[in-house]
Amino acid sequence: MKPPTFHLLCLAAASTFAFTSLSHAADEPSTIPTTASDVSQVQAHAAKDETAKIKKHRITKLNERLTTDEDTLKKACRFESDIPMAPPAKEVALTFDDGPDPIQTEFILAILKKHKIPATFFMIGEKVQAHPELVKLVQESDYALIANHSWSHPNFHEITSEEQAVEIQKSNAISEQFNTHKLFRYPYGNSSCESNQLLKSMEQKIVGWHVDSCDWAFDRKGSVDVKEALTCGVLSQNRKDYLEHVISSVHAHNGGIVLMHEIHPNTLKSLDQIITRLLAEGYVFKSLADDDFQKFLR
Repeated sequence: MKPPTFHLLCLAAASTFAFTSLSHAADEPSTIPTTASDVSQVQAHAAKDETAKIKKHRITKLNERLTTDEDTLKKACRFESDIPMAPPAKEVALTFDDGPDPIQTEFILAILKKHKIPATFFMIGEKVQAHPELVKLVQESDYALIANHSWSHPNFHEITSEEQAVEIQKSNAISEQFNTHKLFRYPYGNSSCESNQLLKSMEQKIVGWHVDSCDWAFDRKGSVDVKEALTCGVLSQNRKDYLEHVISSVHAHNGGIVLMHEIHPNTLKSLDQIITRLLAEGYVFKSLADDDFQKFLR
């Protein structure tokens, strides 16, 4: 694993890059996080720790897929986040998990405002409680929805059904007033039959994704190793280019719900370019609240 300093340097470069482009937009806020002191507030340790967890869960999921028949997996409701249907052609819905966080949340909101496009923030309950001012910023934005991403972001495949219920209910209690469209995303996409039923009883919709940006897997230079490339479906020509991986993945699906994370520097570094490229290619950015995406919500 790379030391936290590398993550901070990556975010510093990302902030400088985005500020240069954003500062020319007349309708942008006058202050966007760019200074070294601002960047130093970013929780690099959190990103590092979460990357290790995701790697572990990805390998476990891959092994399950290879060793367990599909009917058994389906009966266990373990991967409700998988979306088998093709998305609306040339339509993209951006989603950002694991916030809110100082610096990152504001940074992403500024990019969305620059391009006047919508997105959904899947927030962790603990962080909602810790950062009400950031929740308010997202709530007041013309370009963002707030959704539920559990209370503390555990792997639901490693905790009891009772613990799963607490994770859902506790986070819902604090975010219900903001989560107006009743959207929920499982941490790591890992579900259970019991939690699916609970969410259904609460009239909450489970949100998966078509495109996994795998922002966690790419290092500070935008490269990914062979093993992670396999679990993420990264084409060989894109192993040293995070930006091109996301673009080619959207191309492969011809649109769709895109999974990104606030806490991983590659998303912050490349988000402006990703949006610019896709807009130039004729893609349209939609909200999960739009009718075209309702059929993908479980």
